[in-house]
Amino acid sequence: MRPSPPAPTDANLNFISLEYPYEELRRATNNFSQDNVLGTGTYGCVYRGQLKDGTEVAVKVLQAPKESGFKEEVKVLSKFRHANLVILMGFARNGHERCLVYELLSGGDVSGRLQPSSGPPSFNWYQRLSVALDAALGLSHLHNATPRVFHRDIKTQNILLDRNGSAKVADFGLACLAEHRSLGHFKVQQCSGTIGYADPAYINTSVVTEKTEVYSFGMVLIELLTARPPAVQDPSTGQILHNFQN
Repeated sequence: MRPSPPAPTDANLNFISLEYPYEELRRATNNFSQDNVLGTGTYGCVYRGQLKDGTEVAVKVLQAPKESGFKEEVKVLSKFRHANLVILMGFARNGHERCLVYELLSGGDVSGRLQPSSGPPSFNWYQRLSVALDAALGLSHLHNATPRVFHRDIKTQNILLDRNGSAKVADFGLACLAEHRSLGHFKVQQCSGTIGYADPAYINTSVVTEKTEVYSFGMVLIELLTARPPAVQDPSTGQILHNFQN
């Protein structure tokens, strides 16, 4: 019989963020019902939920074991409060399962607004400009913080909208903190991100800087202008097709 893997080392997180009972989140999402799924991503599935006090939330259940991404997201979002950064309300743990609890942003993500499943995009130019400004303010707050924070996965899927159309940067599972305020870069052990948005310089060197983040944000701006993602996968061949060239 194989021994169980060691428990994740995130015991100190309850000193920096609120820990919810796992059972409360299970009830809030109706036992993580498929009817409550808001979306899925690289690091897990997000469910709509309602806490016992009536507060509506979004609960992300992480695909285990993603301990590092879980800890980084709790640390980053517990440290920062900004109108254009998604609010982390807390987290939950159940054995090796990890959940993150966010404010519910009912407007969905920018990618979905630009490319709806049916009908033309209902996203006028004023709304797109507003999204660009909001996201830029959120990223600027991270880049000018002490210590400096790099998001590492800037894309339209990670920019969410509230009911009033205000945009907030989300999904900090890949975020990293520079060790010193004066340090303008961060060397990562493993290059991560999304094809089409990630700066080729970052992919080749594994060094993330404010410039590599600006590249990703630039791809977001182009997508806002054209309603076309920077890269798509051919469903028949699996080949990545780039819509824009440097």
